Amino acid sequence: MPFHTRRIRKRPPLKPFRKVKGALSQGVRYYRTGGPKRKNRILAVFMALLGIFIVWKVMSAVYGFISNFDVKQMIYSMGSDLEKDENGYINIVLLGDGGYERDGADLVDTIMVASVDIQKNAVSLFSIPRDYYVKSVQFPGKINELYRNHKKVLKKEEAYGLFSRVCGEVTGLDIPYYLRVDFNAFVEVVDSIGGIAVEVQEDLVDPYYPNETDNGYTLFEVHKGLQEMDGETALKFVRSRKTTSDFDRAKRQQQVLEAIRAKATSMKVFTSPKALKNLYYAVIDNIDTNLDMRKMISFAAIGEHINRDRVVSKLIHDDPGQEGGFLYTPERQFYDGLFVLVPFGDNLDLIHHYADLIFHKRELYFENPGVEVLSAVETPGVARNTAYQLNRYGFNIQKIDNYLDGAGEKEYLDETVIFYYSWQEDKKGNVVPDYPVALEALQSFIRAAAMPGDPLEAGAGVNFSVVIGRDFEGLSVN
Repeated sequence: MPFHTRRIRKRPPLKPFRKVKGALSQGVRYYRTGGPKRKNRILAVFMALLGIFIVWKVMSAVYGFISNFDVKQMIYSMGSDLEKDENGYINIVLLGDGGYERDGADLVDTIMVASVDIQKNAVSLFSIPRDYYVKSVQFPGKINELYRNHKKVLKKEEAYGLFSRVCGEVTGLDIPYYLRVDFNAFVEVVDSIGGIAVEVQEDLVDPYYPNETDNGYTLFEVHKGLQEMDGETALKFVRSRKTTSDFDRAKRQQQVLEAIRAKATSMKVFTSPKALKNLYYAVIDNIDTNLDMRKMISFAAIGEHINRDRVVSKLIHDDPGQEGGFLYTPERQFYDGLFVLVPFGDNLDLIHHYADLIFHKRELYFENPGVEVLSAVETPGVARNTAYQLNRYGFNIQKIDNYLDGAGEKEYLDETVIFYYSWQEDKKGNVVPDYPVALEALQSFIRAAAMPGDPLEAGAGVNFSVVIGRDFEGLSVN
């Protein structure tokens, strides 16, 4: 068998390496045999080369950082942790007044509690009317006079801090923060974001809006529909009340606040250092707060993530026929001739129950399921009165009627029951209602068992049926 031989290739000599090694050896000998001057020159060259290498590495790192730089994360990382209550909510009272150069100095026009659920990206706004009477302070009076009545005996931050305490008493919340903004800051904020768009619900004509120049009046009007507003127009819109009520004004204030948040978010104001800087200088001289700059930045980060369809805006007033009507006007002779508003029953029980829904069961208002109230008892008017009270707390009442059997005749039941008409089954086959929080809220008023009902029997827009039986003793809260 013939054999072929093949030459095995040898590893090539490492000439470049040997050359470098030789050069280094010569350099070392040159350095060692030289005098002090030679050594200093060689050391200087070495340090210069080392410096160039370090600068190059630093610049490379900086370039890599800039390439992956996220302004948004930088801004948010500056924010500090905000204090949360036992439910994990961040609570603050927002105040608005005329400042020192406008009418009504030291009287607070806007008192609004904001509670933020950062887990659900939701916020609840709760307005307290300026005529609400406060007893639990050193100088009792209307809530809008708190600062003016106490500023001479308390430090500024303590006087404004009274709003946190009093509003906490009204809502049942722990409110650690306050932010007071005067009208000048309000105008600057709106103008700094290029104005806002507001959906005006109905024509507003006010011939008695205060004229800042001569203590007279000027005509202010804005028409129904989507309106673009600059700072001054938005201010007039939230301040006007001569031709509407103080409660209508509170609704407009909440509406404008949401419009400002939405516009600032759309412009990415909260993630722009330049915009934040401009906004800061626009308001710094016209605000009072116990929030430091880091906490204000944290609030900005939260505001950007709030879902618009998860904003609940509510208020209390003196019309018991409408939602939030838990206040009344007492005889003036008992309050030094003042027009004031106080809670029904002279306690806060009803308001606290309403506030519990607003702050802790927000889904009731997000989802807004329809409720019908049916009478299965002989006593007339029970269903209507029950629906009246539920409406007061914001339940979406769709129908009031008698409970009928299959033949269309009125049927009587011994036990009250709540039917729900939409549900899902979990992995274990258990029935889970589609609106669990709303059902829980309903059961806090109607002490009754809940069970699934036939969806074909549900009326249009009805998600729950409250069927009142003979055991019904009235709402747990009246």
